[in-house]
This record gives sequence, structure tokens and C-alpha cells, in this order.
Amino acid sequence: MKKLIIAAAIIAAGVGGVSYANYVATQEVRAEVDKQLAMVSEQTGATFKYAGLSASVISKSVEITSMEVISPEGESVANVQSIEVKGYETDKISPHTSLDVKNLTLSKDFIATLPADTNAILASASYNLHSSLDYNEESGESDMVVQLNAKDVISFNMDIGLANSKPLMDTSLAMSKEQKQAGDTPLTYEQQLQQQTRMMQAMSKLEPRNASFVINNQGKLKELLESELSKQGMTIEQMQAMLAQQLEQAPVTEEIANALTSFASGLNSLTVSAKLPEGQTMMEVNQQLMMLAGKPEELVKFINLEVKGE
Repeated sequence: MKKLIIAAAIIAAGVGGVSYANYVATQEVRAEVDKQLAMVSEQTGATFKYAGLSASVISKSVEITSMEVISPEGESVANVQSIEVKGYETDKISPHTSLDVKNLTLSKDFIATLPADTNAILASASYNLHSSLDYNEESGESDMVVQLNAKDVISFNMDIGLANSKPLMDTSLAMSKEQKQAGDTPLTYEQQLQQQTRMMQAMSKLEPRNASFVINNQGKLKELLESELSKQGMTIEQMQAMLAQQLEQAPVTEEIANALTSFASGLNSLTVSAKLPEGQTMMEVNQQLMMLAGKPEELVKFINLEVKGE
């Protein structure tokens, strides 16, 4: 019994220690978040209010809840249910980092001020955003994912795999440290130019390995397309006929033409994926693609292109 009491005390102390560490982390994060939001407010005139903020030292996560964006005129612009950041560290690129924004909606009063040609379906939708980065420092490989979902309307997913991304990650981390060291002092024009040059040099070394793009109907894709086409005086049937005519003359394979036609007819989903050759930078791949322009069969084979439409 005494051993159980001792074990319980140790567990309680551990839980208490983590809770206190989380409390301290939350206070530190709150101060940093407020500082960053104040900087954005100074630059844009907008203000940001949030109901809650919490941080976890175990999951290395920060969550902001019930955020409201207010215009310089004092009117509500948008509301966000929650913003959660995981895995980010100040002194290194983590193996996994992510950002999740849930239920971002524009206020009705703000929507009323948008230009007349603004799509009402998209303006009134609720948005979820997920982005993540998986990075292997030893191999230099990374995978970036972006998922944007307009609830009950349409969703878009993008997944890009890269090799030789270590130069880019190292450069990005170095720039972040430089900015942190500068504090509130803005970088000089020369320093910004140097950073841009370094970033471009690092990006030129990236080797694309695979990519995929997916569009899915979440309920109102047809309605969305109809509203946009009507602005051009077209119907969906006219668009489908025009697409079919264009595909007859376009340098694409029969399989790709059929997939695009199927998507235009069904408006359910469109998937485009490619697996690129190893050991080639983006610039080298682009050069090959330009050489294969007008040769659809060879181009499809070169990047292992697959297109599926429903």
C-alpha cells in the first residue's frame, strides 16, 4: 500500500510539474502572440481579439480560440473558431510541424462591403485550413501538405514531396534567427536583398519528387461554377461543349482529355498526380518539360502524369 501511495505521489508530482510548465509556457506564448498581433495591427490598422490561449510543452503546441478580426473602422471582419500550431521550434526545423485553422468565417456586415462581383457562395462559406511540413534532416527529404476546405462547397488538397531541401531549411532557419536577433529593429534594404538572394539560391537546389492536386465537390461545386459562368454569359452546358472542342486541339493524351471531360460532366472530383525523375532540380525539370511541349505521350511518361476525373 505504501508503495502505491509513493507511486501515486510521484505521478501527481509529474502531472503537477507538467501543468506548471504548461502554465509558464502559456504565459510566455501569450506575451509573444500579443506582441506579434500588435505589430500586425500597427501595419494594417486591424485589431485582433481572442478568448483563450493555451500551450503544451509535451506536444509543443499552441492553440488560440475564438479570435475576432476587427477593421480599422471598428467593424467585425472575420471570426475564427481556433488556430492551432504544432511542432514549431525556434532553434531547429522540427521533423513535423503543422498549422490548423478551424471555421474561419467572414461577418455579414463585411461581406456586404465586398465588390458586387464577389462570389456570394465563397464569401459566406466557413473555411478550414490545414498545412503541414514533414522534414527528414538526414536525407534532406520533405513533404508539404496544404488542405483548404470551404464547408459544403469545395475542397482543395495539395501534396508536394521534395529532395535536397536541407539548404532551404537551413537558410530559412538562419533568416528566422537573424530576424529574432534584430528584435523590433527592421532589417535594412541590403539585408532583405541578401536574404532574398540566399533564399532563391537555396530554392534552386530543390529537387521535386512527387506532386498531387485534388479538387473535391463538397456539395455546391456545380452551383459555384454556374454562378461564375453566368457572369460571362455562359451555361455549364456551353462550358462543357467549349472544353470538348479545346481538348480536341490541345496537346494532351486521350486519357487526360477523357479525365477532364469526365470531371466537367460529373463535377465530383479531379485528381492530378505526378512522380518526377530523381536527381533533377526544378529548373532542370522545367527545361525538359519545355522540350517535350507538343509531345504529350513523352511528357506524360517523363513525369508519370496521371489525371482522374469524375
